[in-house]
Amino acid sequence: MSPHSERQIPLLVAGFCATLLATVAAMAAEPTSRPASAPSLVPAVDQQGPTIKDTYRNHCLIGMAGDLPGNYSALEKALVKENFNIVTPENCMKPALVHPGEDTWRFERPDALVKWCADNTVAVHGHTLVWHAQTNAWFFRDGDKAKVTQRLNDHISTLVGRYKGKIRSWDVVNEAISDRGDGQTAQTENLRNSSWLQTMGSEFLTLAFKFAHKADPDAKLYYNDYGIEAGPKHASSMVLLKRLIKDGAPIHGVGIQGHWSTNGVPYAALDKAIADYASLGLKVSVTELDVTIRGSSGGQFGPGPGFGGRRFGGGTPASPEDLTAQADAYARLFAIFIKRKDVVERVTFWGLSDRRTWRFGQHPLILDSNNQRKPAYVAIVDALLHPNPDLAAPR
Repeated sequence: MSPHSERQIPLLVAGFCATLLATVAAMAAEPTSRPASAPSLVPAVDQQGPTIKDTYRNHCLIGMAGDLPGNYSALEKALVKENFNIVTPENCMKPALVHPGEDTWRFERPDALVKWCADNTVAVHGHTLVWHAQTNAWFFRDGDKAKVTQRLNDHISTLVGRYKGKIRSWDVVNEAISDRGDGQTAQTENLRNSSWLQTMGSEFLTLAFKFAHKADPDAKLYYNDYGIEAGPKHASSMVLLKRLIKDGAPIHGVGIQGHWSTNGVPYAALDKAIADYASLGLKVSVTELDVTIRGSSGGQFGPGPGFGGRRFGGGTPASPEDLTAQADAYARLFAIFIKRKDVVERVTFWGLSDRRTWRFGQHPLILDSNNQRKPAYVAIVDALLHPNPDLAAPR
């Protein structure tokens, strides 16, 4: 991930200061016989205020990621319906899971998700058709370009075609740009040396979009990646997107994943990146949003626990100061999304709550582990209903 801007000095979110002070005072007054681990550090938050989905209804879609409805409680499913109007399957439509063998498909979970969303008037964003990871080796067996191209076509046409008219949009290609970049690579597409690139060349991206469009001409098609909002990787993304457009790829938008941390969010770079993509005639979605507390940034794979080897850690309880800093970060981000409302069409949180997140232990989302709204939730709502001019200009 490219270096972020300096950490912003946390601003006290309106309405939280008094609550935080009252909470600290109340904790100090607790009887000494109460166990030391019992007091909650979470500031009190109004759980009955306006929902984020309804607040932003006229601005953008508000989404979450999860392989619904399996293994989700009735309460969690109710929270999805209450707070979000679009769902991204977190894993069940990735190539390795949905298409484990050339003649083997696993549609049970994707079918259940699409049906649940249809039954509950929730849209679906498909994720993901082409990726260097979680893609089984049979796709590339024998290494013949024509054969691999046909397998790619069959995969996309079957999956997209099955849900034609039922899935609103797709991440067609995911994370194709290399993380390693500098001033020289910024002048190029700097594509990751994936099996797709090795067997098909850079044309695999263009063909993937064309195959998806043929399977469902009404679906909106995205290129999705992390770290493309700043630095050499952003520059490479512009080179890539211009080439795709020139080659006639039916691309509609760009997905900026948005895996950030309160240690630093690139506000100004993000604002500029959205404008840059808009200049190409593309829409923008923030597709995998989370803001960890003292955690790592970026969507890259790496050492450490987590599904697929993605990096996460932490586990330290969030303090009132942590939650205020996180709320400030989310408020600043949504101030940018509001400013760019003509371009930003969807914001999706990567998970449902701090219990259902690939960054478990870093408290990254706007619902806590008990499915309660956090200060960040209120800050996002207030960013639109009670805008703070100090948040409007990215720094």
